[in-house]
Amino acid sequence: MAAIRNALIVGGGLAGLTAAASLARAGVNCKVIDIADGPAGAAITLLNRAVDALNEIGALDGCLAQGKITDAEELFTNFDAAGNRLPAPPMPKSPESDLPQGILIYRPDLYQVLRKAAEDAGANVRIGLSIESLEQSADGVEVTLTDGQTRKYELVVGADGIRSKTRSLILTGEESVEPTYSGVTMFRAVVGGVPDLGPTGHFHAKDLCVIRRMADGRIYFATGREYAERPTFDAQSARETVRDIFSAFSAPLLCAVASKLTDEVKLIVNDYDWLLVKNPWYRGRVVLIGDAAHATTAHLASGGGMAVEDGIVLGQEIGKAATCEEALAAFMARRFDRARFVVEASVQLDQMTQQKVSPAEQSKVRRQAMATLSVPY
Repeated sequence: MAAIRNALIVGGGLAGLTAAASLARAGVNCKVIDIADGPAGAAITLLNRAVDALNEIGALDGCLAQGKITDAEELFTNFDAAGNRLPAPPMPKSPESDLPQGILIYRPDLYQVLRKAAEDAGANVRIGLSIESLEQSADGVEVTLTDGQTRKYELVVGADGIRSKTRSLILTGEESVEPTYSGVTMFRAVVGGVPDLGPTGHFHAKDLCVIRRMADGRIYFATGREYAERPTFDAQSARETVRDIFSAFSAPLLCAVASKLTDEVKLIVNDYDWLLVKNPWYRGRVVLIGDAAHATTAHLASGGGMAVEDGIVLGQEIGKAATCEEALAAFMARRFDRARFVVEASVQLDQMTQQKVSPAEQSKVRRQAMATLSVPY
């Protein structure tokens, strides 16, 4: 019997929907609320043990149907501006497993797969709703929602992202945590009609450009530029910046991608921020998971994977513990060091990129990280 009977999950992204599926499978009555209907973002890679996590909640087949199998070697291959491969140590192979090492998937497709997994497990998902306030007692949390309704839950899970409202309600004053700007702002998009002009990976010029080919043949790209302070972009200035970045590359594949940057292409602009909430991530019966607790840059392609792992482990510990406090303590024992490792290693790689450290040296750090993250959670 699970340590709790019901839970409110604030946030319907990767962490929230995975937690809902995992908790519901453990016998917990789960409600998920989110202001937004669907994710913001273009594409995402789930690597290493995140693939195992998808399998545990019955979401792997859906992800394989919608996404593309990949691995760390393919993802992190380095090229110069002309498309010549740069020397670097190989990435570690996936541990002995019948499962793929990684899956590249369009974020809206991943959202639908995870939402189905949560609802199939019995969770209820409500859109257009969030948390307004909460008040804790010994046996639960009384939550006031943005529609004015008040409900009591035995557990509240804050899975509402890097600017978490839940976090701001439980970590106040000197305990409050705000994102740190890394000094890089990213531009991402998905474009179609790009012919196969060679392998994808990390392309290095003045700025870094990451290219991935998705399952349906479209190209996902992510590129960024360094700024002393957070910049502000409208659609036109963002597009001009991306075109300027691509102008430094002569690789045929990147030239073909650049030719598709029409005014109709929707660019997603976001600052590379990171944060790490100190251990523990919970106060009473309110716990933070995913980006609400440990947001990271994308240099290890593991932020989403950590969110998915959080959700799985939370459900596992709630399902086998005698009390909520026991479950949350066990959750932290399994999650904190692993999440901290990802944040710190990703920030290190971000700084190495900004300092123009060679791709070969960056690959050494990334290789060690991939080996660490292949260990079961």
